[in-house]
Amino acid sequence: MNLAIISDVFPPKCGGSGWSSFYLARAMQQHGHTVRVVVPRESDEFGQAEREYEGLPVTEFLYKAAKIPFVRNYSRNEQLYPRFAVFLEEFFTKHQISVAHGQHYLTIPPTVMAGERTGVATVATVRDYWSVCYWTTHLSGDKVCPGCSPVNRLKCLYHNQGSAGIIAAPASLYMASNLRLKQHWLARADRVLAVSNYIATKLKPFVDHQKLQVVPNFVDVEQLERIAAQPPTTLEATQPYLLYAGKLEANKGARLLLEVLRQVRPSLPTLVVGEGTLRDEMERAAAEEKLNFKLIGWVANEEVLRLMSRAEALLFPSLWPEPLSRVLLEAQGVGALVVAMNTGGTSDIIEDGDNGLLAQDVVGMSASLAAILSPEKAEMRQKLKAAARQTAQTQFSQEIVTKQVEQIYQEVASKTVQKPVND
Repeated sequence: MNLAIISDVFPPKCGGSGWSSFYLARAMQQHGHTVRVVVPRESDEFGQAEREYEGLPVTEFLYKAAKIPFVRNYSRNEQLYPRFAVFLEEFFTKHQISVAHGQHYLTIPPTVMAGERTGVATVATVRDYWSVCYWTTHLSGDKVCPGCSPVNRLKCLYHNQGSAGIIAAPASLYMASNLRLKQHWLARADRVLAVSNYIATKLKPFVDHQKLQVVPNFVDVEQLERIAAQPPTTLEATQPYLLYAGKLEANKGARLLLEVLRQVRPSLPTLVVGEGTLRDEMERAAAEEKLNFKLIGWVANEEVLRLMSRAEALLFPSLWPEPLSRVLLEAQGVGALVVAMNTGGTSDIIEDGDNGLLAQDVVGMSASLAAILSPEKAEMRQKLKAAARQTAQTQFSQEIVTKQVEQIYQEVASKTVQKPVND
C-alpha cells in the first residue's frame, strides 16, 4: 500500500508522539509498504520543505502561528486545519495514497477532511487527552479532571493561567467550541485507535464503537535487548540500586517518590534520572531528611534502558493518568521489575503480582516496594522480571502491533469509497 503518516512532530527533535510515529512508519516500510511522512511545521512563512530521516521521505507543511495565548491555538487549529487539508488533498492524489494515518491533534482533523474529499481511507491514533481536554492533560490542578463542564473550564483557566485566567474567562466558550471541532473530525475517521483501554473510555461518548479499537504503542524488543546488553556508564550504577526515570514534576509523582522513600527507607540507593522544576526541592529533602537517593540529572535514552535493565526495581509513582507510558513499555522490554501507581492505562501494561506491582496509593506502593525488596523475595523478583519481558514480546512488540495496524489499514482501504463533504 501507499501510506501517509501525518504526524504533528517527527524526529530528530520531538517527544514521544513523534518517535511513535517514526517507529510505525519504519515498521510499515520494513513490511514492504511505500511510506511518506507529512509534518506541519511552524515557520516565519508559508511553504513546503522536503527532508529525509533514516530512509523515510518527510514533507513539511510550513505555517505561521500567532504568539498570543488562545489566539495562538486558534491559528494552529481553526485556521491551520482547512489550509493543511487542501495541501493534503493534493498530496494524497499525487502519491496515490491508500491510507492516511493522523497521529495527533494538529494532524487528525485535516487528515480526515482531506480523506473525505479524496476518498482516501483515514485512521486516527489518540495517545493522550487532546480530544477531551483543551490543555491535553486531563488534569484540573493536580487532580484528574472531573469533566469538561462550563464551571470546570473556568477552574482550569484559573489553575493554568492564575489571575490572568479570571480575565480570560470568556475564552472558556472558545475552549468548548475548539473541543467540539476536534471531536467532530476525530469521530469521522474511518478507524480510531486508542493506545489504551483508559483512553478508549474517554472516546466512547463521541466515537462510534464500531470504529473504535485499542491498539497500543509498541517497542522493538530486540533493539532494546541489544542496547541493554551494554553496561551503563553512570558511575553510581556499580552497586545494586533502585531507579526513578522521568520528569521531576508533581504530576509525574516526584513528591510521591519522596514519600515512598520516607516510608520504606530502603537500604539501596535510588538513582533519580531526569530534570524538572522540583529538583531543588528534592535535593533539600535528601539533605535534610537523609533520604537515600542520588540525583543523576538527564541522561540519554539508551543509558536509561541500561539502567532499567539492571535496577532491582523501577519506581513509577506517576499521579497523572498515564495514557500508555513508553517508559513502562521500554522497562518491560528490558525485563525491569516495575513498582507503579495504578493510573490511566498503566494497568494495560502491568498486572499486579504477575509481571510487576501496582498500587492504588502511596501507602500501598510503599508496602509493595518494602515487601519485594526483602531477601526472601529474590526468586519472586526474578519471576516478575521474566514475566515483564514476556509481556513485551507477546503484547507490545513491534511484530505483534504492526500486524494489527496493517490489518486495520487493509480493512479500511477495502471499505472506503469516496464520500461527499457536508462540513
